[in-house]
Amino acid sequence: METKEKESGLSESAIAIYHEKGFVPAFKQAAKYAGRVGRIGTMLDWVDARLATPPYEKLGMHDTSKPTPWDQYYTTMSAEYVGISKSGTKILIVAHGIGPMATLDGVVEAYRYHYDDKTRRTEGGRISADEFWKLESGAYGDVEIVDLEEYVRTREHPFISTLHYVDALVDPVLKARLGSRSDEYIKQHAHYARKYHLDNHQRKIFDPYILQVNGPGMYWVENVKPTDGLAYAHLLSVGAIGSVHVSQSEHRVPSWVSDINTHDWYDGTRLIGIREGKLVSIDKGPDPRHILRKHWQELFESSGLDRAPDGIFVIMQMPDETWFTQVTKKGARADTHEPEFRVTSMEKVGEVARFYTESNYPVPIFRYDIREAQAVLPKEANAYELVGEPTKTGGADSQETCLVQGYRIEIDHTQRLIRQEVLANDYEKMMKLHEK
Repeated sequence: METKEKESGLSESAIAIYHEKGFVPAFKQAAKYAGRVGRIGTMLDWVDARLATPPYEKLGMHDTSKPTPWDQYYTTMSAEYVGISKSGTKILIVAHGIGPMATLDGVVEAYRYHYDDKTRRTEGGRISADEFWKLESGAYGDVEIVDLEEYVRTREHPFISTLHYVDALVDPVLKARLGSRSDEYIKQHAHYARKYHLDNHQRKIFDPYILQVNGPGMYWVENVKPTDGLAYAHLLSVGAIGSVHVSQSEHRVPSWVSDINTHDWYDGTRLIGIREGKLVSIDKGPDPRHILRKHWQELFESSGLDRAPDGIFVIMQMPDETWFTQVTKKGARADTHEPEFRVTSMEKVGEVARFYTESNYPVPIFRYDIREAQAVLPKEANAYELVGEPTKTGGADSQETCLVQGYRIEIDHTQRLIRQEVLANDYEKMMKLHEK
């Protein structure tokens, strides 16, 4: 098998790198994995991976521990630029792994226009008109060029609609984004979408909705054009397959859809590190949260404490049922769910009690102050866990409530687990444990 892969130029040496701090640390870790002869994946690589790897057997479902390329979103090193051509028309250019945004410095410099604006009134990146014209002329290599004015004029809802299979086959922006194997991919996606409808809805749909071609409003709003000698610049991202209710659908059932979108600087970033060859499959990559829970015995560090911290602890169980305290939160917010000190002994104190929080926020996350839970616990309790799911006492914006169980615990205060954010930046340690 190894010999065949080398002879064919194929490689399964690829991982998906996500970092909660965004593009820069994700890029550095993906580049470290790829090494000198590797690369960070473009849209072309993602297309190769989807064509080489079938989705989860039961369409509409997936295994979160072993996601396929159909099951996750990715940020790619394909970039899209919109500007005024040398002839004076508004055009869209797609460049796969070449051009001003083909490097870390180039991406950061382009998006600086966005993140340096503290008013948050701008979006996306920018390159100079001179760089844009170099792309247009082919100075960086082969690129795809679309007449954006004609594209917008001939479509009812450009960049905000979901495409049927037959429309996807002739959509110039989608085809430019997907690259040379676009037709092959679109047909394969439609094949699985038809199977999805047959398996889940018992319906034969020849022309299913399959792909969303999304983009910022500045692309298509009439008379909005780049100014001050600049052109718009974005990386391209791809979304995981989802069961989507398409508002304009005549089928009246959810469709099996991915979105092909532009990447904003503050969007989540998952990059594909590829060591060599043509991409065949993508490993999930290291997850610091999962590694902490699976390999906690190897991730202790000295706490420097001569006694246990004061206050009350929120406790949690690891997958192997070992108990830990959570990293203490501050103020009225969600629990951290991040393990810190190992619990060496514990016993229940009192009965399950109910507390109410005044810390409601208009978000689907249960936020509360530790003091609100502590107020209903016996005085001898120095720890607690939430029991069951929080509920609302009335309508959508009503007060929330939850049950809580008190405990008296002892902990090993001499050592604590490494913080998740520290582990996330220790590539070597993460990879060592990830590969175990």
